[in-house]
Amino acid sequence: MLISQHGIYNAVEIPFLASSWVQQTSPFGSSNINDVVYGNNLYVAVGNDGKLATSINAATWTLRTSSFGITNIQSVAYLNSTYLAGGSNGKIATSANGLTWTQKTSPFGTSAIVGFAYSSGAGLFVAVGADGKLATSTDTSSWTLRTSSFGTSYIYDVVATNSLYVAVGSDGKLATSSNAITWTQQTSSFGLTTIYSVTRGGTVFVATGQNGKLAVSEDAVSWIQHTSSFGSSDIFDVSYDSDSYVACGSSGTIATSFNGSAWVQRNSSFGTTNINAVVKLANSALAVGGAGKIALATA
Repeated sequence: MLISQHGIYNAVEIPFLASSWVQQTSPFGSSNINDVVYGNNLYVAVGNDGKLATSINAATWTLRTSSFGITNIQSVAYLNSTYLAGGSNGKIATSANGLTWTQKTSPFGTSAIVGFAYSSGAGLFVAVGADGKLATSTDTSSWTLRTSSFGTSYIYDVVATNSLYVAVGSDGKLATSSNAITWTQQTSSFGLTTIYSVTRGGTVFVATGQNGKLAVSEDAVSWIQHTSSFGSSDIFDVSYDSDSYVACGSSGTIATSFNGSAWVQRNSSFGTTNINAVVKLANSALAVGGAGKIALATA
């Protein structure tokens, strides 16, 4: 969207807000879709029953052989030119192209893997999951368990900049690390409320969680709670790109923001079906959720 200015001045570009959502044809049937990522001009969505699908336009999807069998796939990421997927029973797989997947040896045992991050500064991939488990790798093939500082609390998500990793989880726990090996718990402002997601957008971190809680921080150490517009609905995921955010959650809730602090609810087209994950791009956004639902918002 453009707003013209007077006379000789150039038009001012307004960031895309994902305000209008349209359901797409999904290959997942009734299986929940748990996560989605966009990387190297490809969307990859993952879900229950080992299902994994790809699309180049977010409208036409093709199921792929995931290498997970019928094991639920909880998370997918595209980091440092590599696709990674994690799931139940400690399973982890990688792919160079998003189409062909190979299982890797995992140190998580039977604990689920639900999130990934990579920092070019530390040169380490991080995987997080159930039972407070956190592992690092230089190449995504060999993984080493680290002391996470979460004890046995579930770690739901992790994000990284060039110089800092931030992990979030159950009991309001939030930890930071400069090297992905030594982790320090911070005061999250969530109390004992579960934190499901964290992202870095612009100059701030945004963390979201249970009961509509949402907090913003400039340094990942001092966190301030903001009114999220989700009421008591859980916020499962938040994504940022090109000066705007999208967050999604339980009961079909979805909202947008320019700054991470002030949020506006949108009609998601999911009805009351949970929206589990969202990926925001410059001029589009894709949301996935329960019952195999996929929705697209475009400029």
